[in-house]
Amino acid sequence: MAKSVRKKIPPKFALKMKIIKDYGFAIDRNSAILDFGCGGGVCVKELLDCEYNATGCDIEFKNSENKDLQRMISEGRIRKIHLNPYRLPFKDDSFDFIFSDDVFEHVRNYPEAISELSRVLKPGGVCLHAFASRYRLIESHIFVPLSSIIQSYWWIYLWVLLGIRNEWTDCKTVRDRADRYYNYIKQNTNYLTRKDLANNFAGFFNDVVFCEKELMKFSRWGKYMSFLLDRFPSISSLYSSLRLRIIMTMKPNKILRQNIYYSA
Repeated sequence: MAKSVRKKIPPKFALKMKIIKDYGFAIDRNSAILDFGCGGGVCVKELLDCEYNATGCDIEFKNSENKDLQRMISEGRIRKIHLNPYRLPFKDDSFDFIFSDDVFEHVRNYPEAISELSRVLKPGGVCLHAFASRYRLIESHIFVPLSSIIQSYWWIYLWVLLGIRNEWTDCKTVRDRADRYYNYIKQNTNYLTRKDLANNFAGFFNDVVFCEKELMKFSRWGKYMSFLLDRFPSISSLYSSLRLRIIMTMKPNKILRQNIYYSA
């Protein structure tokens, strides 16, 4: 009988593993892994296919290409977050590694969410979270330039009038679309500054580390990025401000080689 071939680790997850390994943490197939804000569970499914012990949670589950979504829910691989009171549906000290991708810009209750992540993370465990930057030039949901910081109705209406569109097809008029964009950006997004992110996480974790430099170093263009970073260290700060922020947290207290760095 032919041996089954283990699927290749998803590239985005492999990148996460490289980043935390650079700080002395290792994840293997016996590690308990949580995808916080898993959406339709696609990443959880990919990790399960690679024989990782992965679980996901979210406040709702989006329709997606994951045909196994209902089965994963029934098996407890994907669970719904309790909202009142806010609580992750897991016991204390459940996970070795918790990650999220572009989730926290939708979180309105940072203290409750971070407190729960701290509760379900095992002692010695590690978290890695990716945040869309507050100062990203093109907001990634409605595509209106700088709407993560300029949220006035007239600004959004102007760009809709100029032809800015996302994938929403049920907006019949310019005003309909502008209204929907405005309501979405005001009610469903929460872009914090780097300093505010650090302060929120520092309230519940002993160490908070920004890892944009490591992200760039281990990316597909890492060889070239390392060359540039050695000569122009400020590139990682520019990337963090205009593109993506990466935060790593862990418990218990462990001295890392990088301290919290505050900037706008």
